[in-house]
Amino acid sequence: MIALGIEGTAHTISCGIVDDNRILGNASSTYENPNGGIHPREAAIHHADNVSKVIRLALEKSKVRMDEIDLVAFSRGPGLGPCLRIAATAARTIAIRYGKPLVGVNHPLGHVEIGRKITGARDPMMLYVSGGNTQIIAHVNGRYRVMGETMDIGLGNMLDKLARDMGYPFPGGPAIEGLAREGKRLLDLPYSVKGMDTSFSGMYTSAKRYLQDGKSPEDISFSVQETAFSMLVEVLERGFYQTEKDEILLAGGVARNERLRGMISSLSEEIGATPYLTASEYCMDNGAMIAQAGLLMYRSGFKTNIETSTIDQRFRIDEVEVPWIAGSVKGFRRDMGAESRIERGIYHGRQAIFKQRIPKAYRDQGFDEKIRFQRLKNEASLILHMKDAGVGVPLIYDIIPEEFLIIYEFIKGNLFREHLFSNIKTEEVIDSIGLMAGKMHAAGITHGDLAAGNIIISSENKIYFIDPSLGKIDSRPDDKAADLYLFKESLRVYRTDADDLFGIFLKGYSDTAGNINEVLESLGDIEKRRRYV
Repeated sequence: MIALGIEGTAHTISCGIVDDNRILGNASSTYENPNGGIHPREAAIHHADNVSKVIRLALEKSKVRMDEIDLVAFSRGPGLGPCLRIAATAARTIAIRYGKPLVGVNHPLGHVEIGRKITGARDPMMLYVSGGNTQIIAHVNGRYRVMGETMDIGLGNMLDKLARDMGYPFPGGPAIEGLAREGKRLLDLPYSVKGMDTSFSGMYTSAKRYLQDGKSPEDISFSVQETAFSMLVEVLERGFYQTEKDEILLAGGVARNERLRGMISSLSEEIGATPYLTASEYCMDNGAMIAQAGLLMYRSGFKTNIETSTIDQRFRIDEVEVPWIAGSVKGFRRDMGAESRIERGIYHGRQAIFKQRIPKAYRDQGFDEKIRFQRLKNEASLILHMKDAGVGVPLIYDIIPEEFLIIYEFIKGNLFREHLFSNIKTEEVIDSIGLMAGKMHAAGITHGDLAAGNIIISSENKIYFIDPSLGKIDSRPDDKAADLYLFKESLRVYRTDADDLFGIFLKGYSDTAGNINEVLESLGDIEKRRRYV
């Protein structure tokens, strides 16, 4: 079967042709704004002027005639509306004229599937980083789930804006990468990680201030790369331990960056995963990725009617069923986490858990030590405050800062993520977790990573929260809302009835948290701004 795909979500209009085994041809044209950035209307005019040309070139490269095409795919979204409409209109025209079936494709899905096709990855944990998208993606329960993402702007967007401030044209990523190679000093920038999510707007503001203060573009670029990429790789590793995948796939425009590719390779070696780095040519937006995703969708029974072939600027990858992968969450490791080695042992005659924060080779050594010490200190402090507030947490037996080690009491039981796969009645447990979370928030404390892997259900059915190293004291409503959002998203990873379960959680939460109107309002704002791509 041969598929033709047309990509047109942002700055690039592209046509690609694939069959079941190969990429037969691909041709692209990219809009360039002399003032930087993307003007949607002007980009759409560029696409309209060049779409016929890229289709013709793709056919010539592939040595395929239009009557030999079996289906036509187009990028339905997410993206810029005027640009998406050009690609959709071109695809409809071909489908109608030549009597071909039509398939509307999610843009991030295309990046995943072209990466799998090129590299041979089967069921990977994916880091997808581009201008508008920064996401950790994994196939769980029949769909690609967004396990973590940016809370504000995409990393590529941030790099483009910073490069423009320095006087470099769009796209700015290559300029930042070149400058970073000459950087020597690691400047202090916000390291904004909340559970599996990241934030880059504060980093951009700080970097711009350094530029205005006369710091060298080389040091700024070096610091931005080291900080931002370390954040991404940390949350990627956290997702790896949640799902127990054994492959990592890197894709998207920013995935061409050699420093990021090196960090992914380093992490993969450390945790025993196989790294798959999408070839640079296909990291950028391209028609072949749309054709490949469309081909897989069509073979699985999906087809888009002409009458309903509208674009969707907010189209999410987790809205698409993916039956062609037999992926699932596997058995969970208890001896490791994203940052720690965890061992069970004896401490002064008592069963104990020894949690040691281990060095990360992918990070700058001094930066790594700073992060590990901050996390150790914050975790210990939050545990003590949570204990005083009556929140279920393990007792701390000892802290050895020079070894980055905390020794906890051993809690006999299961992690909540394991419980979600059991046949035990879940509703009562969810209600209890809600009650405990409400008690924590009523005391002004937030966890920072309130996910299913950081909650223990003891053998006596008591609830214990663990690893609040990303949490805060004297938290604001938006911090509390972030906890709720992270918990809700964690449920979505493991259960198809996540929304119903979260409703039960909220009932218990409201019983102990007090007035939650501000928190729920902030939760709504978070969901709107995060779930946009």
